[in-house]
Amino acid sequence: MLKKLFLQQKIMDRVLYALIPLVIYGIFRFGWQVLAIVLVSNVFAVLTEYLFIRQKKGGRISGAVWVTGTLLALILPPTLPLWMAALGAIVAVSFGKMVFGGFGMNIFNPALVGRIFLFVTFPQQMGASWQNPFRGFPGGLAAWNHSAALTSATPIAALGNGQTSFWNLFSGNTAGCIGEVSTLLILLAGVYLILTKTAKWQPMAGGIISFLVFTLLFYGANPFYYFAAGGVAFGMVFMITDPVSMPKDKRVIWINAALVGFLAVVIRKYSNFDEGFMFALLLGNTFSPLLDYAWGKKKGVK
Repeated sequence: MLKKLFLQQKIMDRVLYALIPLVIYGIFRFGWQVLAIVLVSNVFAVLTEYLFIRQKKGGRISGAVWVTGTLLALILPPTLPLWMAALGAIVAVSFGKMVFGGFGMNIFNPALVGRIFLFVTFPQQMGASWQNPFRGFPGGLAAWNHSAALTSATPIAALGNGQTSFWNLFSGNTAGCIGEVSTLLILLAGVYLILTKTAKWQPMAGGIISFLVFTLLFYGANPFYYFAAGGVAFGMVFMITDPVSMPKDKRVIWINAALVGFLAVVIRKYSNFDEGFMFALLLGNTFSPLLDYAWGKKKGVK
């Protein structure tokens, strides 16, 4: 019965394997509420896709929906109410994927669509305060949350104020979204995705290099500190590499990745948003078909 309902996709399974350590680390840093957010996000993502495909003959729920639900959960604050996580998952699948025709047809990263919806709709819950992480063992493994220890400083703001160190940012001993705090684990996941040929290395490399170069130019500071703060590393490994929404031509992949890295720095520097990556990638997804048409046409990319 389940085999008839769900479409197994080995590539998506490997993405989920890469995300598991981030979920476990999120629980360790922020408590078991993290697992609740992940479960709620996935349940409502799957239910939403089922409602869309249930009338289709031979229609099955794609394995990608589990990736969408998990990615969305990991880019949310650990204190977000569960009903908001559910709403974000519904929007992610409905408006980020199914309205375009389902799996393989969407032009935007669905998880990112859900997060931006929540960010615009519920700015207070999405960024006004952040939960400080548990420190020491067993950390969040012995608690539901650490809500009494809240800070108004985002990881990027803490970096600018000198309130945190590079090692805290790199290892994940800092406030932030569930899966974005540990740059170390994210990069290790990226290596796994590349070695298993689950994700292309070109968009990761192009985006990271562009971000580092333009951070150095715009901030005149060590760009690795800014790379370790916020959601850039997570986005460069798990989102810019999305095979559906990224460009198809190899040259355009580099161009689009460089554009996303540049826009992430510009938005961080000159807008009211500390975190510019989500808007940068959304713009990158928007221009991806146009860039493919202009630069990839000679190779048959349409």
